[in-house]
Order: sequence, then structure tokens, then C-alpha cells
Amino acid sequence: MKFGVRLPNSGPLANRTNIVQVAEEAEWLGFHSVWVHDHVLWGSEQHRTHLSAGSAEALNESQRPNFYESITTLSYLAGRTKNIKLGIAVLVLPLRNPVVVAKQLANLDVLSEGRLIIGVAPGAPNITKSEFAAIGAPYEERGKITDEYIAAIRKIWSENLPSFAGRYSNFTEIQMFPKPTQKHLPILVGGGERGISPRALRRVVELGDGWIPAYLTPEEVRDGISKMRTSVSSLGKNPEDYTVAHEMFILVDRDSTKAIQSASKSLSSSFTSVEEGLKRSLVGDPDELAKKLKLYEGAGVHMTELKFVYSNIQALLDMMKLFKDEVMPSFA
Repeated sequence: MKFGVRLPNSGPLANRTNIVQVAEEAEWLGFHSVWVHDHVLWGSEQHRTHLSAGSAEALNESQRPNFYESITTLSYLAGRTKNIKLGIAVLVLPLRNPVVVAKQLANLDVLSEGRLIIGVAPGAPNITKSEFAAIGAPYEERGKITDEYIAAIRKIWSENLPSFAGRYSNFTEIQMFPKPTQKHLPILVGGGERGISPRALRRVVELGDGWIPAYLTPEEVRDGISKMRTSVSSLGKNPEDYTVAHEMFILVDRDSTKAIQSASKSLSSSFTSVEEGLKRSLVGDPDELAKKLKLYEGAGVHMTELKFVYSNIQALLDMMKLFKDEVMPSFA
């Protein structure tokens, strides 16, 4: 299993200095990847209630709801790093013109020398609704738009004179270069906070190169991967060609009780209860985390995106070092 770190491109500690420092430290420590998430608009309510980096303790009323846009942030980091992979989990695809975003992502893959990992999704219910209204994208049709845009982007990347005729995107014999450095730039499909839905399963199997869910238990991951592999095989495809990445909150401390205490406020704000959050997160000492991660590895997870819970950047850097020293060796 490979491990990536969620960067503070949003949340109470989101700023350029922190984003760069965490990315460079992740590369120096030997993590596989760094990740950002994606929104175009992000208001005070989202800032307060949808914690994706930092901790509940770090929030205060004076903060602006900063959100550093995913593609431009990773483009900047491509020039600040050398080897670490650069991931988006996940791009809200219906908010982007498919021709423009195909160009941006191909260009980013070239500039990073093939280090890009892309996750896409239609957009979470409610959280993204105001964005669709502001941009003029039909919110209720976001699933169909996502399917069509994936197909259109793939044609642009793979053909020299691609044409596409769809309900939401149309173009005829356009030329777009450079193509991505990765001969087949994978697109992972998001979906699943309690398992894989029928719509997400169809999108993964028919259009994607893998699945990128969040906050699942080992049993839910195993069930989703089993369904994915069965569906993939029924279409005559090879299940081994599909990548599974999983997103989880994490707080690691040599004192397991202290870890739980430190994570509780953030987990209670993100899940129905602290107990539910603990079930779906990595909280404890290094040995406990390694054992739980082995369950996910055994279920078929290839990558884990670690969303550390931290009240300041030094706390994050210390946890990254502890994870690298005492958890990652179990997966060498």
C-alpha cells in the first residue's frame, strides 16, 4: 500500500506557505503523493462544517474561508517538488468545461513529468449546489454530465483529431497538444461514504480506471471492491488494471488514549458520533494504525490518502514523521 498526504488547500490553516511546506516535507519523508480537493466556491458555512484539513480546534470566527484551487495549486507544486505524485481527490467535473480542463490536466501532467493522479466526481449533494448555480451548470444533471465529460476528455487525450457529439459537449476534429506524459492518464472515480452506489459502480467500471471512496470500514471497502471486480470481469476487462485509493482521517500518537482525545472534536463534527468517526478513521498508536491499514490492504486498497487532524502545522509535520518512521515500514 502507498500513502499520500492531504495538503491544507482549504481549512483553518490554508495558505501558500503551509501548502508548500507540507508538500516538500512529504516528499522528503518519502510519501507516495500529496493531494488537494476541489471546489470553485467555498463559503463560511463550508469552512466551518466541512473539515478537510486541520482540526476543529484550529477554527475560529475571524478566518476567511480560503480555498486554493486544485489544478493551479498542483501546477505550482509541480515546480516545487521533483518526484512525489500530485493528486486531486476529487475534481468536481461538471463545473469545468471539458475541453479546457482536458488541456489543463494534460499540461499539468507534462510539466510534472507524469506525476498527476486524477479523481473525478459529479459533486457531493448540497455542498456543491451553490457552485452549480453560480457557474450555470445544471445541478440535477451532474451525473450525466460527468459521464459525458470523462468520455470527451479521453478522446482529446488519445486522438490527434478528436471529435465528440454529446448533449453537453460537442467538438469536431480539434487539435490539442501536448498530450499527457502518461500514455494512459488514469481517471479514478469518486463515490462512496458507506459503500459503492450502483451509479458510482457503473461509472467506475465503464468509464474509470479505479475507485476513490472515503471513510469506509474495511468490510465496506471489501464489499465495494468485490462488486467492482465482478462487474469489471463481466465486461471482459481485467480487474487488476483498476486502482483503489481510499481517503481517511488520521491522528497518530504513541499514546492511543491521547490520540482519541485529540481527534474527538473533529470527528464529532464530521460524523454522527465520535464512535462512528473512530470506526471510519485511523486514530491510535502506530501499531494500531498498521494493523487497521493491513485490513484495508487485504481488502484490495492500493493507496490511502491520509487526512491528518492537526491544530498547527508543526503537529502535522510531527505526525507525518511518526507515521513514516513507525507505520510505513510495515508496508515496505
